[in-house]
Amino acid sequence: MAKKGKIAIIPIKGMVVSEETPSSPFPFPAMARTVSSAEVIPFIEAVKKNRRIKGLILEINSPGGRPFPCKEIAESIKSLGKPTVAWIKEYATSGGYWIASSCDSIVADRLSTLGSIGVASIRPDFSELMKKFGIDVETMASGIYKTFGIPYKKSTPEEKELLKEELDTIYKNFIEEVTKNRKLNEEVVEEISTGKIYLGEEAKKFGLIDFLGGKNKAIEVIKKKTGIEVYKIMDYAKKMKRPLGFLRRMFGGFSAFFRNL
Repeated sequence: MAKKGKIAIIPIKGMVVSEETPSSPFPFPAMARTVSSAEVIPFIEAVKKNRRIKGLILEINSPGGRPFPCKEIAESIKSLGKPTVAWIKEYATSGGYWIASSCDSIVADRLSTLGSIGVASIRPDFSELMKKFGIDVETMASGIYKTFGIPYKKSTPEEKELLKEELDTIYKNFIEEVTKNRKLNEEVVEEISTGKIYLGEEAKKFGLIDFLGGKNKAIEVIKKKTGIEVYKIMDYAKKMKRPLGFLRRMFGGFSAFFRNL
């Protein structure tokens, strides 16, 4: 008798954040949608507990996001205990690729964009604009780093050095995880650590993905890994929350500056 089972598909679409809070105030298409680890991880746990689900496909369309939630999702995938395949649609860059690398195999289209392995800090600086309009902001704080990141003043040399140290630490962790997940050699690590982006075909040459293809290829790969012949797709897309509205994207992210993968 043919082996039966379910295949779960969980979408990772948009900027990755911890909660339902935007990681960027800029309404560009790649950043307009967010997906939170607080939402995704319970779905992964549900897949883990459901005996009828034999394998998981992550449908990824993400430019990355905050370091911690990307790490959270990646660790949750690695602890699943069931076969996993990352199916990259248009792009999986930076933290989006970190998440993809945590799966057993990666499938991407020839025109999919991957890579951009690195860390960036974005901080709006309104100090000159405020001077132009004659607006002064008086700040009283204890500790030289207490006002670190506020958009009403320029960063001090000490603040810039602190930020550089933090970014270097995050970057080191990022590279180490991707290298370990994909079992990359030193030559490839040196190539990808520049933050360069790759299309699917070139990414395959460097070992960043395993197969070229789309959804059908991802299903084919997961079927081979699970050994099931008759399957039913359990798509979690309908259970995901709607994207944040324009105004929340615009103004919800100015509470601090952003360290994004």
